[in-house]
Amino acid sequence: MKIALVAGGHLPIPPDGWGGVEHLIWNFHNQLKKYDNEVEIVNTQDLDEAINIINQGNFDVVHLHYDQYASILPKLNSKKKLITSHYPYLENPEPQYVFLYDLLKNSGAHIVSLSDRIKKEFVRRNVNSTDVSVLPCGIDTDLYTIDGEALYPNRSIVVGKIEPRKRQTYLQKLNLNIDFIGNNVDPSFDVSDTCYFGEQSKQDIMDNLTAYVNMILLSAGEAHPFVCLEAMAAGLGLVLSEQSTANLDLSQPFITVIPDDKLNDKSFLKQKIQENRKISLGMRNEIREYCRTNFDWSNIIQKYITIIEKL
Repeated sequence: MKIALVAGGHLPIPPDGWGGVEHLIWNFHNQLKKYDNEVEIVNTQDLDEAINIINQGNFDVVHLHYDQYASILPKLNSKKKLITSHYPYLENPEPQYVFLYDLLKNSGAHIVSLSDRIKKEFVRRNVNSTDVSVLPCGIDTDLYTIDGEALYPNRSIVVGKIEPRKRQTYLQKLNLNIDFIGNNVDPSFDVSDTCYFGEQSKQDIMDNLTAYVNMILLSAGEAHPFVCLEAMAAGLGLVLSEQSTANLDLSQPFITVIPDDKLNDKSFLKQKIQENRKISLGMRNEIREYCRTNFDWSNIIQKYITIIEKL
């Protein structure tokens, strides 16, 4: 197949540093090529240019990964069209973003949802269930180092862009033996804190994440957080908000969910983080295998190809 992956044109692909969607698109590109597909990334903010590139390329499939460019889809001559929204609050959008549901519904493209919960919300809003497929994020599990023992068995890590949505500033003030990695866009976060290590390269994260015993993500909104897969690939347990649990089996002992009404309870949070550390310390290989079985690209890309073939 000849496939076009369409991005927003805001960052290079592959990105130099931060850029979750851009990393995902780059991985799609590389994985699809392994199966002898011809794949091109269209990454421009000039919509006329994007339309021309795609139509002149005679692609069999076009997959748009930037919802607000949905208006270009009816102008494309590709036989199969897909669209994914990476908006983190899609299950419960802020009023100004409710329009995204109609935007995707009326695009004429098949919707590829990042989680079951998002698909259910589309169906609740009168989108036919056959017009929506679920495809979680994938990960190259074996690219992540896993050590038999954690270098910091009494510390947790928070990975990702530091912003109010992810509550890093709140966690920083609790003094619970937590380190932070990520580019900062939250003015209330104390960048002089010795527990803050700035933005790290993807390779540094793949090599060094395993030094910790668990990862914390108390985000107020997530579609399918890739950092959870990174943590599990490195053998780390997870301490998550209810909104950060998409596609995960919450019966797994190394996954701890903090109820919304307990997020501000410091004693409860400290207890659950410490409990998760103790459990996760002895399950590092099991955690990695859970990640491999459920989210490794070798499985995800086959599901993706099946979605395309059924259209």
